[in-house]
Amino acid sequence: MRSCTRSGCRETAHISLTFQYNTSVVWINHIEEERDLHVYELCDKHWQRFAPPNGWTLDDRRRAEVLPFVHRLAG
Repeated sequence: MRSCTRSGCRETAHISLTFQYNTSVVWINHIEEERDLHVYELCDKHWQRFAPPNGWTLDDRRRAEVLPFVHRLAG
């Protein structure tokens, strides 16, 4: 388990944020096994306080990981 990347925070990180500057999108993902220095990893407290910059879009990619299994449930 890794700590939140916010300065001074020692809580466990649960979510990762990647900023794509050319399209003004913030990607929300699950924590990867290996740490990427270009990704912010936040604990629940700091994630709840997070707000994207004005005019930016949040793209929650956590749900996309579930979709490949949907066809198995559909019959």
